[in-house]
Amino acid sequence: MEEIKGFVITLVTMLILISAIELISPDNGMKKYIRFVLGSILIAVMISPLIKLIGKGEEELTSTINNYISMPKEDVSVSSTFESNKDNRNKVVMKNIEDNLNRLLKEKYSDSEFKVKIQGEVDMDNIEYSIYKIDVGVKDKGILKVEQIIINEEESTEVSSNSENVKNKKEIIEYLKETLKISEDKILVYRLN
Repeated sequence: MEEIKGFVITLVTMLILISAIELISPDNGMKKYIRFVLGSILIAVMISPLIKLIGKGEEELTSTINNYISMPKEDVSVSSTFESNKDNRNKVVMKNIEDNLNRLLKEKYSDSEFKVKIQGEVDMDNIEYSIYKIDVGVKDKGILKVEQIIINEEESTEVSSNSENVKNKKEIIEYLKETLKISEDKILVYRLN
């Protein structure tokens, strides 16, 4: 880092010096020769770090690597870091699967909106995933049918749940079952309000 800082300071100093010399030089035939010499000096300054690198590049590279290897390591548990990364990867992959399912369902059933929530696990070693449960919230676009309202509770013995009033429920379950290769009992489709 110090070498870069030194190079930048030298380069800026040379640019200021060259500009000052050009400003005080006379406007005659000598000006083009002065510019040539100053340009040559500027090129030499710019190439000097490259020449240093080529000249002693191998020794510097090996010494830098050795310094890095001999640096003291922090007391960070490798297993805890690995587990933390594994949990984060699991969440990211599950989120990506949720987003992709939302997109696929919106493409297939454009008259509805979906909110997919997946509970599962990803095995990155074998590149496999296992899904324990999928909750799919469905909201129909446009105007919804008004459900029958029964005022007298004695006449109504059966209360309809949110999952019974979902349009295309069986199709959605079959689509998810075929797409994800999971059993039907792991899929819950319900209506979003």
